[in-house]
Amino acid sequence: MLVVLVLAALAVVGCVVWVSMGQGGAMAEFPPDVPPLELPDAAQVTAVDLVTVQFPVGLVGYHTGSVDETLQRAATAIRERDTRIAVLEQKVAELMASRLQAKSLDSEEAW
Repeated sequence: MLVVLVLAALAVVGCVVWVSMGQGGAMAEFPPDVPPLELPDAAQVTAVDLVTVQFPVGLVGYHTGSVDETLQRAATAIRERDTRIAVLEQKVAELMASRLQAKSLDSEEAW
């Protein structure tokens, strides 16, 4: 009886090791159980898109993957817009500085 239990335990451990080394095949890929979000690319996400998005509801709340994807898109859109705003502000500052410099040169020449 003890020999049978030891052999069974060795067989189970051997199977676990064999499968953990990748020899047991792969798990089947299942399609997602939630519909894809109806959001545009991150560069075109607007406030209206974020306000009107409806997340799929699971057993214990909103589907985490959908919420994470939406937050990532919103963060990307905000980051891209912040970068664009900073570049445009820098260009405006440079134009204002060159305009002030040109004015001061004009006023010096008038004297």
